[in-house]
Parts: sequence; structure tokens; C-alpha cells
Amino acid sequence: MRSGALSLPAVFLGVLFFLPAPGQAFTEWQSEDGSVSLRGFTGLGASYNRNPEATALYDSREDLFWDLDQRLLVAAKYRENARFDLNVLQNIRATPSPVLGVRPAGAERSGLLSWQEHASGNSEANLSVDTAAFHYVQGNTEWSLGRQPVNLATTTYFSPNDFFAPFAAQTFYRVYKPGVDSGRAEVRLGNLAQLSLVGVLGYSPESTVDTDWRNRPDWSRNSLLARLAINRNDWEWGLLGGTVREHRITGGSVQGELFDWLGVRAEGHYAAPEQDGLSGGAEVSVGIEHRFANSLELRLEQFRHGQGYSTSEGLNQAIAAGSLREGYTGRRYTALGASYEFSPLLTGQALLLANWSDHSQLLSLNGVYSLSNEAELAVTLSLPRGAHAENDSLGSEFGSAPATLACVFRIYY
Repeated sequence: MRSGALSLPAVFLGVLFFLPAPGQAFTEWQSEDGSVSLRGFTGLGASYNRNPEATALYDSREDLFWDLDQRLLVAAKYRENARFDLNVLQNIRATPSPVLGVRPAGAERSGLLSWQEHASGNSEANLSVDTAAFHYVQGNTEWSLGRQPVNLATTTYFSPNDFFAPFAAQTFYRVYKPGVDSGRAEVRLGNLAQLSLVGVLGYSPESTVDTDWRNRPDWSRNSLLARLAINRNDWEWGLLGGTVREHRITGGSVQGELFDWLGVRAEGHYAAPEQDGLSGGAEVSVGIEHRFANSLELRLEQFRHGQGYSTSEGLNQAIAAGSLREGYTGRRYTALGASYEFSPLLTGQALLLANWSDHSQLLSLNGVYSLSNEAELAVTLSLPRGAHAENDSLGSEFGSAPATLACVFRIYY
């Protein structure tokens, strides 16, 4: 939905900059029956991109982007069984150009609660309701209705069972997950089992070149899932089934520890298309991890992407036919990650991604320095390697990505 959004972000900016005070929330109200708290977040970032020589993908060899995120978070609670969560996001940013007409991935949700205005030819302002959900606990069941994050994943980097706005493997900052329009019921079946029922409304895109969704649901893209999780001998076993956007889903997950030393996580599903012309396949991710006493944590994950392309030739044929799908493009991936606390104030992370279908790699390094209890500075460096794009050929997935240096300052109120 497009309208005069710049006046709304201006009000939002004033609220966040003039009301914040040190502490958990910049304002809070309590009574015998309930409470309301307001918190805030500001993130100011800039990134420099060194692009491959591919005029079909990039207008220039170098790009400098900036981004300002502001969030207002409201948490209201009534007695012990009812609460309401609200997360309003304002974003002002430089607008990158679309790549080969492929629509960027994002949260599929109604455009009624989003407002956008282009401030100039290369920047835009957005205001959206990222979360607005009511939760009610009755007996052994918690009911949730509204716009809320939905995540059924077990693994970390590749999460095939996270169907709704999943994080990319190289995303280091995962505090806020976008919400989708959904209803959810969490039923406790004793101390060791839980049944989750999730329904999510689907929407059609307004176009193929931006991130706008239509206001009304597309009933053919609705999703309905059930997940049963059972804990046996300190291992969690999950069964998953239902429908996600015109695909029948059958899958599961498992997570636990071997010998009290090695963490094991696995998840996956098989997606069967409900009509001709749609692709399907098996999606499986398996990972192992261990955290050493000196705070070093290592994690290795292997991902089989059944809906990906086994060769770069198949990928480029899909580009030429205009049928390129969102998300990962290859068939087989490996991710090797590490995290280490250099000091109580400095934490470093590294991730190496490998696409074995087109033999491209992406190395991402991230450092976070704590400036205070409510502020931090993060720096990220991404270095791709692989066949570069030429003309209308993508070359390879990571080889066609830019080398990026990004810096973000974050403050919490």
C-alpha cells in the first residue's frame, strides 16, 4: 500500500529519539491486573559493495548503501493468560536495483499494514507493522492470532522447515524475525510432548520487481501445518505435515546430544506439488555442533536442496525462461561456522558457504563490540568466490554476488 508515509516515520522518529531513557523499557505501566511496556530499537548502517563486471546485474562496479531501522515494541499483559505484542518498523534506506527481474525474498503478508514512499530516485521510506498478535492461554493450550513470526526449524544455517521468511545462512543478526498473518495453537500433551497447529494466509505479489504484496489473501497460497514434538531420552523428535503454498508437505526433525559432547540437529521435508507446472522435491539439512570451554563454538551443516539446479547451465536456462525461483539456486550446500568470544565485549563469527553445484563459495566474517548495556557496533565482511556473471548469465550463485563491507550501530531503549 503506497501513501504519504514520510509524515508517519517522522512521528515515529520523534517518539524514539525524545522518549528513550536507560533501562529495560523507556516507559512502563503496571497494575494489579496487567502491565504495558514500551521499548525501542535503532539501527544505523552503511555498506560498500564491489560488484562483478556484469551490466545485466549491476549498474556500476561500486555501490554505497545506507539504512536506518527504527522499531517501537509494545508488550501488554492482562493477568496471567492474555498478552498482546506489537512491533512497528520504520525503515529509510537506499534502494538497490533488482537483479535479473527476480523478486527479492521477504515476508509474504498483506500490504494493508505497510506504507511506502520514494523520497528520491534512489531511496525510500517504509513504515510497517512487523508484529501485531494477541495470545491467550487456556488450560494446556496457547492460542495466538495476528501478525507474528512463525518458525518450525531445528537447524541453524539451512532451515528447510522454516517456510515463512527464513533467515539466509549468512545472516548473523537474528533478533527480529518478520511476522506473517497467521493463527497458531500450541497444545501441551503432557511434560514431554507438544502439538503445534499453524495456519498462515498467503498473498500474491504486486509485481516482480519490488517487495509489495497485495492487500487481500490469495487463497491458493494459504498454508496449514501440524507439528508433533516428542522428547524421549533427552532427544526431541518431530513430525511435520500439511500444505504450504500449493505443496503437500511431509517431514520431520530430530535434535539432541551424543556422548554429552556433540550436538546433532536434522530436519527436512518432501514437497509434493498439488497441480501441474509446479516443482517439488526433498529438502534435508543435517548439522553437528560443539561449544568448547574457551567459548569457541563450531558448527557444520550439510544441505540438500531438492528444488535447486544441479548445474550452472540449468540455472541459466531458468533465467532465460523467466522461471528462476527465490532462495538458494544449487542442489548441494555445506556451511562451516565458528563463533568465539575474544573478550566480554567483543565476539567474532565466521561462516564459509559452499555451493557444490556451481563450485562457488562465500566467506562471511562478523564482529560485534559492546559499547554499553544498550548499544553495540557490528562490522561484517563478505567475500565471494566463483564464476562471475556475464551478460545475462548468472555464472555462479556466490560468484555473482558483490564483495561487501558493512557497519551497523545499534542501540536499544
